[in-house]
Amino acid sequence: MRRYLYRCTVCRTTSPICFGSMDLEAEGRHHRDALHSGHYPDGERTGEVDRSGRWYADMGIVIALHARLADTLADLRDPKGHGTRLWAWALSWLTLGGAGFLTLWATSAALTP
Repeated sequence: MRRYLYRCTVCRTTSPICFGSMDLEAEGRHHRDALHSGHYPDGERTGEVDRSGRWYADMGIVIALHARLADTLADLRDPKGHGTRLWAWALSWLTLGGAGFLTLWATSAALTP
């Protein structure tokens, strides 16, 4: 389940988590109409976030991959839940570590005469 946030840097407010792009657009439109007379504030930001509310765009590549994998695993049991799940977090790191190890092993086996 994708999670989105709307952030207005002028008012310094952040919307509650939205679960679809249509909800996100409605949240942004409502905020602009109610507080900014329909104008788009400078620095307005929308985007996808993980279960903890962190923006994927602000993360590094490996951390974003880990967060997306952990969120996907946690969503198998609780699609609209919030917060991190230890088992999903650990399984995600184990999967990424195993993939990295397998890649190094295959590369070294291919380069060895």
